[in-house]
Amino acid sequence: MKFRYQAVERLPKPLKEGIVYHSAEYEVGALLCACGCGHRVSLLVPDSHKVESTNGMATISPSISVCDAPCKSHYIITAGEVEWLPAFSASLAASTMRDQIARHAERDVKRLTWTQKLWASIVATYRKLKAAMFGRSQ
Repeated sequence: MKFRYQAVERLPKPLKEGIVYHSAEYEVGALLCACGCGHRVSLLVPDSHKVESTNGMATISPSISVCDAPCKSHYIITAGEVEWLPAFSASLAASTMRDQIARHAERDVKRLTWTQKLWASIVATYRKLKAAMFGRSQ
């Protein structure tokens, strides 16, 4: 299967096979897994992946590891061509997912304004106090 590149404003809900959708504005991409299982693969750009068009064909780097689907596919797409790689082990997949979540959480916190950080701190403190109060009264 070859993958074409398609620039979009927003990612469509139903994806078509063989197309890598890319929204530069929202810094995301998506495609259906290259193995044909139908799993929707979401790409966060530029944090974890780079999505480009090479003469209308998709190029994605680094590799795509589908850790959250039964197929456990792992591949690279270059100029529309899929190159298959060995699947991640269960421990490497779990570690990769944890690292990715931590990177996104850290990036999200850095994007907050000081007032948003203050409000988040107030909400977190309120929740801790509420949990402590209910914990004692039960």
